[in-house]
Amino acid sequence: MKPETKPVEMTDGGLTDWCHLAPFGEFPGMQGDREVTQVCDRAAFGQVVAAFKPEVLVDFEHRAENTDDTSAAAWVQELDIRDDGLWGLLRFTDSGAEAARGRRLRFLSPVWLLDAAGRPAALKSVAFTNTPNFDLRPVLNKAAPGGENQTKQKGPNMKELAALYGLPETATEAEILAAAKAAKGNADALEARLAELEKAALETEAEKAAEENAAKIENKEKFKELYVANKDFALRMLAAVKAPPAQPVLNKSDARKPRDVFGPAVQNKLAQYREMPAGKEKDAYLQAHAAELLRLERAEAKG
Repeated sequence: MKPETKPVEMTDGGLTDWCHLAPFGEFPGMQGDREVTQVCDRAAFGQVVAAFKPEVLVDFEHRAENTDDTSAAAWVQELDIRDDGLWGLLRFTDSGAEAARGRRLRFLSPVWLLDAAGRPAALKSVAFTNTPNFDLRPVLNKAAPGGENQTKQKGPNMKELAALYGLPETATEAEILAAAKAAKGNADALEARLAELEKAALETEAEKAAEENAAKIENKEKFKELYVANKDFALRMLAAVKAPPAQPVLNKSDARKPRDVFGPAVQNKLAQYREMPAGKEKDAYLQAHAAELLRLERAEAKG
């Protein structure tokens, strides 16, 4: 059953009047996706009054909360705790007064923040509406579309969640939450295991590619790291590098060792770089082998 609030009546024909904002009581509702109990007692309204600052907006149908429309129906000037709940002194705008006098809109619906105990702590705004209720989003005391209370809609959803996790319909929210956490933990563990398997598969591929292209690769371990981190880029780089020509074996007593001590793959890096077409891959190759290319250029210049 909805908590009862008194309708707005323009008693003196003016633009200022005391109006009923909220009754005393405990009212269930939804705060986002969380079920809460709104405790509206004297202690709660006392802290709302203590935190109050004049000129709180009264909008039309919670539009300021749900849209960019902040048109004012009235402004709350004062608050007062009476025997039947919380009252506010409203100064109506012309459009708000017209809606009240014409009885197009008749009730007020407060929007406030709750403290840790579920008590209203501060009045954020108020809505002029015909469907007041105490469903919370974060604490919007307005009925859900179609007049259905959002709390009533919670039951079927909880039953569906219970069935999803293999629990009986009578499962409590705590039991469902525990099952959800366990399911998430299992999913995280499976995801981590899948990542491990994918990495292992890439490492196997990298080893095979390194062996098949040993003549092109100077540092096998670095190539494998690059392959695992970015397979496509590693393969493009590998395709851009030409294998060095086979070196003849000189069976001669005075045959000398090559001057370059970096190995056949390194000996040809400068030539490979020069033969690469201009573009991102050539730039990346230069960045990866800048020091070696500089040494080779210096060695080449010395003859």
